[in-house]
Formats: sequence, structure tokens, C-alpha cells
Amino acid sequence: MTGTYEHTLDAKGRMFLPAKLREELGPSFHVAVGANRDAAGICKYLVMYPDATWRRLQERVAELPSSQAAAMDVIFGNAARCEPDSQWRILIPQDLRDYAGLTRDIVVVGNNDKAKIWDAQAWNEKKKRELTPEQVAETMLLLGL
Repeated sequence: MTGTYEHTLDAKGRMFLPAKLREELGPSFHVAVGANRDAAGICKYLVMYPDATWRRLQERVAELPSSQAAAMDVIFGNAARCEPDSQWRILIPQDLRDYAGLTRDIVVVGNNDKAKIWDAQAWNEKKKRELTPEQVAETMLLLGL
């Protein structure tokens, strides 16, 4: 999945799925919490996993010793299975919106085999920090590209 799509949440916490991602996400998928650490600290967002990607994640966790798999409790326990309505909207549960700081303006960002949902302000700040020639070159080098 690739691309960046700006959207808004409606008063009920629903968002339209970007048309270009609908086929890749499929008729149902999971939304879960996500986070990473960067120069500004911890970044929080939500992750939309197509069913096949979600199953691969479950399989990987199932192979771990239970002491390590327990670390995934908060991710699996706070995930929501989503099925878009006839207008291609999904309801993002309130606890997930609260976690990621989603209020109204959001950005959906393709990320290989999944897509991330960011608060628009948080995404724009991350983009401003990381979309520099130096950072792009460092990332390409890190990936061996």
C-alpha cells in the first residue's frame, strides 16, 4: 500500500476508506494500535491490517513463547475488526481514537502491507522532521537500497 490520503472523521467517529486502498484492505480488516520512537519521542497512530497480514502477525505471535506473546495482549486486546458499510465508511472505536489522538482531521498513509491512520497534525510534524534529503538518504542506506 502506498500514498497519503487526507480525510476527516465524522461526528460518529467514522472515516471513508481511500478508494485506492479499498481493494488492498479487502471486505474486512483489523485496526489496531501502533507506535514508534523517533527524534521527537513516541509517535502514536492506528494500523489497518488486511486479513492476510493480520493472520501472518497472529501466526508469528503463536510461535513465540507465552512469556513473549503476552507482550501482544494490548495490541490484540485493543484491535477492532472492521467491515466497511455500503458507503465505504468504517467506525473507529472511541478508545482507538483516543489512543491515537484522532479528533477530526486525519491522514491515512500506505505502509507496504498495511496502512496507518494518523492525526493530521502529528503526521505533518513527522513529515516535516523526516522528509529531508538527509533522512531519505539515511533510510535508503539503512535498507541497503
